[in-house]
Amino acid sequence: MQISPIHFSLFGLDLMEPMALITNWMIASFCLFAAFKLKGSSDKTIRLFTVFYGCLAISTFFGGLGHVFFQYTGLYGKLPSWIFAILAGIFAGKAVLEVWGDRPGKKFLHNFLIVKSVVLLLLSIWTLKFIFVTLDAILTYLLYCGYMAWKLWKAEVTAMRFLVFGVLVSLPSAFIFLLKLNPHRYLNKDDLSHLLMLACVIFFYKGIDLLRKSVSTKSV
Repeated sequence: MQISPIHFSLFGLDLMEPMALITNWMIASFCLFAAFKLKGSSDKTIRLFTVFYGCLAISTFFGGLGHVFFQYTGLYGKLPSWIFAILAGIFAGKAVLEVWGDRPGKKFLHNFLIVKSVVLLLLSIWTLKFIFVTLDAILTYLLYCGYMAWKLWKAEVTAMRFLVFGVLVSLPSAFIFLLKLNPHRYLNKDDLSHLLMLACVIFFYKGIDLLRKSVSTKSV
């Protein structure tokens, strides 16, 4: 269902999509909280996840602004959000690869992660199309934070189950966006996808925090 975007005025500016600002900044706020709680760890996996949350916080901060100031910045105003979203995916994938350890295929998976991220980032900038950012997220979170986390969970890295739960919760967002499902003017496809993403990163934090605590216990 197609719906018209919400317009509003503030300080003489013609602004739009206030709900996108709110839902993006909800994610940014939680990501800042998570990065703050995880920072300072000596474990490489936790450090990579900390950077993941930092990049995602920057992405969603600028994502909210890109929606609100779209009348002035157009699609170019969304590029900072897209760039940091793909960077966040790289660090999430690298963090899962650290937990993967010396299991088969690590080198290929690492190279695939970097190449597909760079290619899709360049395509998104060149074409100014969000579809390439969406495709990057699907590949990264399904393969690395979904499938690989599931394999690690089965290998008794039980904390990784929360990454699997997070991916399962966020999975409908891809279909919501691609099928342009807009339940309400104040809860359009972007807003709904953002709320599912928020649930996803909360689940991720639960698993990462368990990993952090297990590392701290082993180092004592």
